[in-house]
Amino acid sequence: MGVELNDLVCVISGAAEGIGFGLVQGFGRRGGRVVAALYDLPAFRDKVKPAFPVALDVTSPASVESAVAAIMERFGRIDVWVNNAGIYPRKPADEMTAEDWESVVGVNLHGTWRCCQAVIPIMKAQGSGVILNVGSITLRTGLPHLAHYIASKGGIVGLTRGLARDLGPLGIRVNGVHLGAVQTETERRLFPDQAAVANRVDERQALPGRQTPESVEPVFAFLASAESRDITGQFITVDRGWTHD
Repeated sequence: MGVELNDLVCVISGAAEGIGFGLVQGFGRRGGRVVAALYDLPAFRDKVKPAFPVALDVTSPASVESAVAAIMERFGRIDVWVNNAGIYPRKPADEMTAEDWESVVGVNLHGTWRCCQAVIPIMKAQGSGVILNVGSITLRTGLPHLAHYIASKGGIVGLTRGLARDLGPLGIRVNGVHLGAVQTETERRLFPDQAAVANRVDERQALPGRQTPESVEPVFAFLASAESRDITGQFITVDRGWTHD
């Protein structure tokens, strides 16, 4: 498989479907001991097997604390934490309420920080660890009706860079991946006319064709592995050439 994650304890939030589920499958094939962190544990517990399922609501400090405790009880360490959980409801900025804003920022940015805050002491005690954050090319393209989402992803870039600087001396690396138009279950629900979506995407990408959770997984695996030992504080863009900077 190329990149190997042999025996690394890898936690992936938002693991029920889409990118998170793709990472669960891919990391498992690479030999990782995978933890699937799920907002709705009863509904998806069986789907993510043989990964170890845990309940995780990133908006709840108690839920984050409980999830980390369960992981440590099972494995005794956490080597990789992927902050994938996120939401992206669309709403025009002139119609957006404070509740709309706080909901998206609360999950995407505050939730990412909350998980980092919980796992940093563990990785510090180990003297090693990798945190991976999920960004978005919308930070560059400025798609409509996503002001709250784009702002949250911008915050994650700043958080990644700041954490990398602070945590590097502790042996902890922090990186991220800016993703383009990845075809997921959520996208299919929002945009049932997938042929039209494919046409719009192809007009913008240098490489035609759809990204999938499986096609982006190798980049996350590389950043999670020792092969990227010299990389921290960086975002890698994986968008089939939609953006060029």
